[in-house]
Amino acid sequence: MLSVSTQITTGDSLSTFEHMLKSVSFADELIIFNMERTDKEALALFDKYKARVIDVKTPKIVEVIRERQIKEAGGDWVLVMDYDEIVPVELQGEILAIIENLASCSAYAIGRDNYSLGYPLRHGGWERDYVVRLVRKADFVSWPTNIHSAPRVKGSTIKTTKAMEHHKDESLKQMVEKTNRYSDIEAEQFYEGKMAPVTRITLLRKSVMEFIRRYFLKKGFLDGKIGLFQSLYQGYSVFISYAKLYEKQNLIHKK
Repeated sequence: MLSVSTQITTGDSLSTFEHMLKSVSFADELIIFNMERTDKEALALFDKYKARVIDVKTPKIVEVIRERQIKEAGGDWVLVMDYDEIVPVELQGEILAIIENLASCSAYAIGRDNYSLGYPLRHGGWERDYVVRLVRKADFVSWPTNIHSAPRVKGSTIKTTKAMEHHKDESLKQMVEKTNRYSDIEAEQFYEGKMAPVTRITLLRKSVMEFIRRYFLKKGFLDGKIGLFQSLYQGYSVFISYAKLYEKQNLIHKK
């Protein structure tokens, strides 16, 4: 039996979410962790897909609820999905084969082909990445609560041959909101790690070097206009994280 465990927040697109739900309709159970959505459209969507809904407070990062997403599932295998990911038919077939053939591995890292604003990203550091999302529940141990962490399992983890689609950026507004949320966490981690004081040179160097790394060294220019856009934006994103650290360091110093 396969359970799909996912989540949605107040800022997430319902149309994107429904694309994901359609792509996992082959599962035996669907669990949605509802992060404070109360709008009629969202509630109607939950009913349409016959989901088991678990209401939770919105965490700063999704990893805070990952362990519960596994433990609440009733299936022998649990597929954890973000609202902006899609399972193509080829990957669906591979997942079903894994379950039906009683695979010996405890977990599978699924490839993700990334898209931004509707464009595929094949360079600039955004080429296919792998995330551990298909887990045999009996072998699950824990899920660390740090950003982009992977679950701990008793046995081995291998990669799938097929990949999901990750439509990570639907709009510039969404990108900025995500950057603001994650930069708060990064700045706090930097500060707690006693990173060296940030200077004006640091702010300039970090943001410019991030652009150069993405656009030139990792060949983001091969993705055309979306490669340029993303490389510039990542420079901005790095600037925001270090600017918040600069603010934090100087406020503490003044006290």
